[in-house]
Amino acid sequence: MVSTSDSSQQFSKEDYPVAINTRDYLRQLEIVQDIVGREPPPDYSTSIDNLENLQQLETEKSQLSKVTLTTLTAFFVMGLTTFSVAWLFMLFAWRPAVRLEKVSRLIRLITEILEAFEEMRVEMLPLLKVPKCEPIDLFVRFPGKEFLLFSVRSYGDSAVVYHETKQALYHKRVKRQGLSRCKPDPLIELTEQEFWLRKNRKDLFGGSAKGSRRPMAKVVVIWKPSRLFEHREHLYSTLSDQRFVFIRKEGGAYYLIYRDQVIDFIRAYLAHRQSQEREKAA
Repeated sequence: MVSTSDSSQQFSKEDYPVAINTRDYLRQLEIVQDIVGREPPPDYSTSIDNLENLQQLETEKSQLSKVTLTTLTAFFVMGLTTFSVAWLFMLFAWRPAVRLEKVSRLIRLITEILEAFEEMRVEMLPLLKVPKCEPIDLFVRFPGKEFLLFSVRSYGDSAVVYHETKQALYHKRVKRQGLSRCKPDPLIELTEQEFWLRKNRKDLFGGSAKGSRRPMAKVVVIWKPSRLFEHREHLYSTLSDQRFVFIRKEGGAYYLIYRDQVIDFIRAYLAHRQSQEREKAA
């Protein structure tokens, strides 16, 4: 990597064994921009068809993989050695790579939920768009009008903890001192997403005001390599003999679970809700 700290430094031809053609790499950038911006991310909210939504995710995954590969290939083939140009290319690759990771995780999650609960006619909407907010990662609905809202998050090699005093999620990286706030905070996002859903998408709750007021579990799913800190005992709730981190704060209540707990959590939550409904009917 050539240093840019001294603009007066002179370079010989050996410093650049292959000449960088400015027009060539600008043309490559335009191609990548066109691929990224040609079509906006698809909206999966038109219908609740699990297999169709899953196929759309698979299609987007394939497209994003091509975009990422195109950008990285251009980066290496053209031998971009100056910091500014290299950084520019990495910025182009970063956004589709993040989206690709999200889509890949949702495909795995939806596939597992479908395998476990297909007989219960589970319905799922991934990446549901919300104005002025991040898309909802996954909305899950069961025919008995049970609803779950999932936010999938990973913070690298970190441990995630709920800070009670500040009422926010924080993470601590390995071999680093102090806590860093999770930005954006998935708890705040889930609150805003739930509010928007209940107000603007009553069709997802049966079309009635009563249906839109039914309970909906808001769940933050921590994906590896991130993990959860051991929380204080009062921050755990037991559902069907299983313990999960359960946070009550201004704006609502939230569950905090590991990625490999999703299926067990859904089973436990449904059993809990059925028990509550039986108690009301008694």
